[in-house]
Amino acid sequence: MRLLYLTNKPLFPTVDGGCRAMAQMLYCLIELGIEIDHVCLSTHKHPYENAAYPEHVRNRISIDSVNIDTRIKPLKALASLCLGKSYNIHRFDSFEVRHLLRRMLQKKNYDIVFLESLYTTTYIDTVRKFSKSKIILRSHNIEFKLWEQLTQKCPSGWRKLYLHKLTRDLRNYEIKTLELVDSIFSITQNDLQTIQAEGIKRRNVHIPVALNQTERKVDDDTSSLFFIGSMNWEPNFEAVNHLVTKIYPEVRKIIPSAELHIAGSYMNGHFTSDPSQGITNHGFAEDLQGFMQKHGVLVLPIKSGSGVRIKLLEAMSLGVPIVSSPVGALGFSEENGLRIANDDETMIEQVVQLLQKPSLRKELGDSAWNHVNSHLSIQKVSQMIADEFKS
Repeated sequence: MRLLYLTNKPLFPTVDGGCRAMAQMLYCLIELGIEIDHVCLSTHKHPYENAAYPEHVRNRISIDSVNIDTRIKPLKALASLCLGKSYNIHRFDSFEVRHLLRRMLQKKNYDIVFLESLYTTTYIDTVRKFSKSKIILRSHNIEFKLWEQLTQKCPSGWRKLYLHKLTRDLRNYEIKTLELVDSIFSITQNDLQTIQAEGIKRRNVHIPVALNQTERKVDDDTSSLFFIGSMNWEPNFEAVNHLVTKIYPEVRKIIPSAELHIAGSYMNGHFTSDPSQGITNHGFAEDLQGFMQKHGVLVLPIKSGSGVRIKLLEAMSLGVPIVSSPVGALGFSEENGLRIANDDETMIEQVVQLLQKPSLRKELGDSAWNHVNSHLSIQKVSQMIADEFKS
């Protein structure tokens, strides 16, 4: 089997959850032993560096990248607004990418063209024109739902009207585009159900993010809490702000020795360290696993967004104890080895309980670790993908 794998940014380095989710998909595709040609878009936020891809990956696949300018330009944004086009997607459209895809599609007969995220779907017409390949779209989340949430939070005024128009154009684009592919891989059951509720008739299956099997090395004696995530994603920024201003102060009233550790990319001076309050901002964590293994309980007071939280999955794969809001734990239940709090009061109670009981932290972490290794291994998810490729 021959597959063309198109992504809206490089997979490595894995600076955010989207990169991590795509990297794990690539590992699954490699596990299947198929021929893979990978094309990634290189942007100012996510530049492509060949050396950032692990050597064993570079030796297994062919990689091409194209530099594109996705920076927001007011005149182009206004033109898209007037024409009813989704500027969110249009920014990723490039003549150079289309030219490369045309050459590749004319040179080789691909069985599957695999598109990662809605942002690569602007090239569907090029694929259809120059190939008879089956097109599979991996839906990371329901994009227009994210923008609906952002619009709802915005105060009344011109900005709210503008966001409303952007959201409506994006929704129209997303619904129309989902009907243009042959199959949809939804990361969570929730997103799958949302797509079905919109009346999309294309084949739609739940393919979870796969995790590498790791030995559980969590320090269960560490009675601190932490959050890790990219601050250029609004739901993460909102969650950390809520954690710092609402959740953690109440926890510290009960446990004065409690500590809060924050890490992630794009901090830009936000959430500075405060030793007097036990708050440490570590910035970007080079050793993601090491950071999560030694900083206690992961707390996710996320209020908006769709799709799965990749950092939650990674924490589960390490055996880290977790307390999350329902939105932060989309796709999971407490049976999967985590605590889910419907309100701040419950979240505070659960965090305090875990900080006070090392044995409970170990029990919860073991449960999450066992769930990942039983249901979300590379081998198991790869087999799900292989079955879908045959359908």
